Amino acid sequence: MLVLQREKKQEKLKIRQDDRQQAQRLKRNIKRLIHDELHSINPWWLISFHYRDHHSKEDELLQDVADLKRKLHRIIYRSRDKCVKGAGEYPYPKMLFFHETSHQGTGQFHTHLIVEKMPESLNTQYGMETLFHKRLPHKVKALSKWKSIDIQRINPQDDDYRRISSYLGKQTSLELIALDPFNSDLSPQKK
Repeated sequence: MLVLQREKKQEKLKIRQDDRQQAQRLKRNIKRLIHDELHSINPWWLISFHYRDHHSKEDELLQDVADLKRKLHRIIYRSRDKCVKGAGEYPYPKMLFFHETSHQGTGQFHTHLIVEKMPESLNTQYGMETLFHKRLPHKVKALSKWKSIDIQRINPQDDDYRRISSYLGKQTSLELIALDPFNSDLSPQKK
């Protein structure tokens, strides 16, 4: 009986070690993916924002982010440089969305958005703050109107990309991957 209990404990310990190693490999690979994505686009802004209270269901979050992206595209398209005639369709800046849960144990999500350079009329600290503090919260009901929004310019240096990828991959586990593959504009895989 004692031998059986010892064998079960060893088996559970082995499973936990395997899970931990698998989670570490996953986190490393996600950080590498984020780092590679940062190199494949021209990241310009890192924006962190929150949602209204009781926003803890992942399927609702994905729908709300799709709504936010759609409305952001409309604002960006209207703010484009209209003096360029015959330029064809306006290329939207690429966006990468990362969703994390609150560290306070509430289970509520917040999002980190990496976006490429915006049209000149929006591409200043003041323009981005106006966009995310005033314009978007009125158009996207899911956004919190009172929680902080952090907007930072990204330095185009590899060590900054490494810090960002490490920061955005920190909550990756076997249960949660922060990168939103449904709403992010991921680069096509190279063959």
